[in-house]
Amino acid sequence: LKCSKREIKGQIKMTGSSKSLVAGAACAVACGGASLAFVPGLVPASSTVSSPSASQGHLRAGSASGSSSASGSIVAPAAAALVALGAVGAGRRRGAARVARRADEAFGASHTSFYTDAVAKDSYETIESVMEKKLKDPKVKGMVNELLAACVKITEALRVNLVTVNDSSNTFGDVQLTVDVIADDLLWDLAKTSPLVYEASSEEEPEIVKTNPDGQFVLCWDPLDGSSIVDNNWAVGTIVGVWDKSTGLLGATGNDQVMSLVVLYGPRTTAFMTLDDGVYEFTLGPGNKWICSRERIEISKDCKIFAPANLRAAQEVDGYAKLIDHYMTNKYTLRYSGGLVPDVCQQFTKKQGVFCNPTSKASPAKLRLAFEAAPFGRLVEMAGGKTSDGVTGESVLKVKIESVDQRCALAIGSANEVDRFNQMLSL
Repeated sequence: LKCSKREIKGQIKMTGSSKSLVAGAACAVACGGASLAFVPGLVPASSTVSSPSASQGHLRAGSASGSSSASGSIVAPAAAALVALGAVGAGRRRGAARVARRADEAFGASHTSFYTDAVAKDSYETIESVMEKKLKDPKVKGMVNELLAACVKITEALRVNLVTVNDSSNTFGDVQLTVDVIADDLLWDLAKTSPLVYEASSEEEPEIVKTNPDGQFVLCWDPLDGSSIVDNNWAVGTIVGVWDKSTGLLGATGNDQVMSLVVLYGPRTTAFMTLDDGVYEFTLGPGNKWICSRERIEISKDCKIFAPANLRAAQEVDGYAKLIDHYMTNKYTLRYSGGLVPDVCQQFTKKQGVFCNPTSKASPAKLRLAFEAAPFGRLVEMAGGKTSDGVTGESVLKVKIESVDQRCALAIGSANEVDRFNQMLSL
């Protein structure tokens, strides 16, 4: 295959670190009047070679007549040029890096995707195997199994039911969706039949219901958080806090929880839960079997991902407006869907992030302490993150639950960013 410089430039397309080396060799060979052949063994397999008459392979140089040397090496003039032009290629790579940095400066974080760094394993532990080692209390283990079984049923219901308005409304007069009612009914079925549940309360009906006098735990759940976005087919979730009957719910704090669990319904169904030694992620696999997909999750102290809720409050709270400006000026990446579950759960998968939901006179608190803030607070703090109650700057897990429907502000996520939230809002 005889090529001019122009032909080589048009016919050879390569990716990866070998691009400049091989392109340099091609030009050198063309300059020296040598011919090119493609043989296995020289160019990394990750490279891509496009040529009308050659398949992917490696370069070998021969004479102008097309014959090749027995050793398969590049002819001397080409080899010398290869060394020199390889250095030029390295310079070009450094130039490309400078261009990328300039792009960062020009476009900020708008192109920053934070793709996963998870690497596939040969095998994954089952939830039974993990809990056998990481959850000592057999009653808590039984409670987890019952809750996850109910969430499997919710997963199946979401897959086949249309999102339509139900005939009834909840205690607050909010219109309920069919999927809300289905999810809530499934969790009430669990609570009323389980020998482990002493009392229970749903965000849809925020009153404590005694279920089994011999039970051990008090359950508080938000059956399907994200009702306003579920019709978009966006990710939604179930949030559950579990307290022991010795503390009950009223008068207790988030720190008194035995465990908490959040299930995210998206393209996959994943469950994040607190075990004895940290936070674990389990993924619902074939045959509705749960496998451990992340273990002992750790949220970094710093982050570049922010999820700003209740932006209306920024019109009244100067500190919140300044905080949003800080995120934008310093090119943080915005990741906000309007659903508490996906907006906080990304902190476990990306290992960073901050979710802010301050309040103001015109934009009062909406998050429920027992149903949402406390369960998520336990998860995030056990993963090394931090929380703020948005009033005193203390952990939301320290706030006493004085009513079932108690509302609160919240900042939650990477520790240094929660500290920044407290500082800018003068808490």
